[in-house]
Amino acid sequence: MTVSRFCRRMSVSMLLSLFAANASYAQDAAVRIDRSRVDVLTIPVPGLAPDGLRVRVFLPGDYDPESQTGYPVLYLNDGQDAEAVALQATLKALIDDGGIRPLIAVAIDMPKDRMAAYGFSDRERKRSLVSPLRVGAVGADAHAYSEWVATRLIPEIDAKYRTRARADARTVLGWSLGAANALNLGWRYPEVFANVGAFSPSLWLSPNPDDIAGVQAGRFAQSMIAAGTYRAGSRFFFAVGDAEETDDRDGDGVIDVLDDARDLIDGWRVVGDAEPRAKGLRQLGHSVNLDHAAKATRADASLFVLAGGRHEQASWAAMLPVFLRWAYAVHAPPLNATGNTESWQRMPSRHVDARDVDVWLPPGYGKEPDKRYPVLYMHDGQNLFDPAQSYAGVDWDIDGAMTRLIEAGGIREAIVVGIWNTPSRFAEYMPKAPVRTRTVGSGIIGRPMGRASDIRSDDYLRFLVEELKPFVDAHYRTLPGRDDTVVMGSSMGGLISLYAAARHPQIFGGVGAVSTHFPACGGCVIDWFGAHLPDPQTHRLYFDHGTATLDAKYPPYQAKMDAVLRAGGYRETDNWITRRFEGAEHNEVAWRARMEIPLRFLLAPKAKAGKAAP
Repeated sequence: MTVSRFCRRMSVSMLLSLFAANASYAQDAAVRIDRSRVDVLTIPVPGLAPDGLRVRVFLPGDYDPESQTGYPVLYLNDGQDAEAVALQATLKALIDDGGIRPLIAVAIDMPKDRMAAYGFSDRERKRSLVSPLRVGAVGADAHAYSEWVATRLIPEIDAKYRTRARADARTVLGWSLGAANALNLGWRYPEVFANVGAFSPSLWLSPNPDDIAGVQAGRFAQSMIAAGTYRAGSRFFFAVGDAEETDDRDGDGVIDVLDDARDLIDGWRVVGDAEPRAKGLRQLGHSVNLDHAAKATRADASLFVLAGGRHEQASWAAMLPVFLRWAYAVHAPPLNATGNTESWQRMPSRHVDARDVDVWLPPGYGKEPDKRYPVLYMHDGQNLFDPAQSYAGVDWDIDGAMTRLIEAGGIREAIVVGIWNTPSRFAEYMPKAPVRTRTVGSGIIGRPMGRASDIRSDDYLRFLVEELKPFVDAHYRTLPGRDDTVVMGSSMGGLISLYAAARHPQIFGGVGAVSTHFPACGGCVIDWFGAHLPDPQTHRLYFDHGTATLDAKYPPYQAKMDAVLRAGGYRETDNWITRRFEGAEHNEVAWRARMEIPLRFLLAPKAKAGKAAP
């Protein structure tokens, strides 16, 4: 986009945006708003708004300042447009309908010099990335504004309200230039914001805005992503209208706002090139969905195209409910799995980060309304049911294995709860009690040591025991007792499964530890388990390992663990079995191939419970 083109757009879109801001102030007296749910704050912004910006805090109708889990928070640039995009009405409708979880929305009015404040910055070098136009230097104060949001505003909101003060519970949203800044905040401050919403984002900003080739090659957003690395836990929602403009810098028949968004997500490509000229989120390792309008998925980055959408508040109002469902829906997009599954999106916790939880229901669940079922809790839930969700593209086929075994009468009908992992997987799955050193090794050559103080496995188990299990027992027809509750996982998931039964033996009666990663912490967990094994009279334990790749390290550790089990009163083939699979590797393909074996042992029909799986 050239300067003259930008000036033409600014004279219509940006000036209309400014006028809409003034109109929204005037509407305050006319629009009926429940003032008990809206706090109006004035917060100074050093160098930008020393007298303060208006910040409105929209609280949900049932806001509880003593809430145990706290509330996720949505931060919005251009908060003066809240009425124009129907923010409060849309939130209320979706929350009242049960479509999204209650949240706090923080609407930040634009600074006086909007063009200077919104844009991109280089956090490491503490400078703004300026796009010089005849009408002004876009982004000249972007670093100062971004720093204020991330380091001054966020702590103040967290201190004043019952927020869930973690990155996974914070989202930043903007439109037009405000969307560019929202992306900047999410990318430059990933420890603050894990979720980004960008409507009609100004991704064309570059150091050479008056030259078409310079814009295409020098886009700040594209360069920022291309120079970055995979952001574990970060999620991005881009929304554009297909009627926002007619400009087409590269002459490919696609308008610039859509082209720029696709380039950012899927990599910047030029016709005839085999590889992208600049990496996008996909090339960094993020999963992407380029057509959210056709089908919502659980991809890290999604693009929603609004048919007939323009660069205006009415279109952003139409994008808003789609975005809010993406960010805060109660139910996650469905899985492609055998049988009936119910998926819960980003289930909140007061102990650990939110995560998706998938619940697989056995074939007879809908046919016998009075029957109750045992429950199998499984870690690394994204790898269990749907290959599209698995990081390796191969799932365990738990849904298929359960269906086959149930139909053959080989196991009890059971509910399976798949608990997704998070970027804190090692910290959540590494048993804390056995660690007696300040650092803890992963047991994998080349992986750095971790700090013992960062281990959160006891918090993760509190999530399972105090929050997730009561939720499952309340929402489904379960048999909630210990003898009907099993926990299973692979690798580090095997460790946390055994740790769960050791820490909460009254809750978990069966353990499946597949390819258990005993080398973590140099095997320190084995001696600890020796003194904390659950009662062999009431518990059943399954272990296995392969002999190739990482599993090749496991035989001596498993032999030591087997000796501990014998000394603790466990009887092999009765209440405990260990299996060795020659040539099996440490991956989903291998675990999928043998999954029926632990299921047969742990969910054996009552009459066969004392016998080992064939």
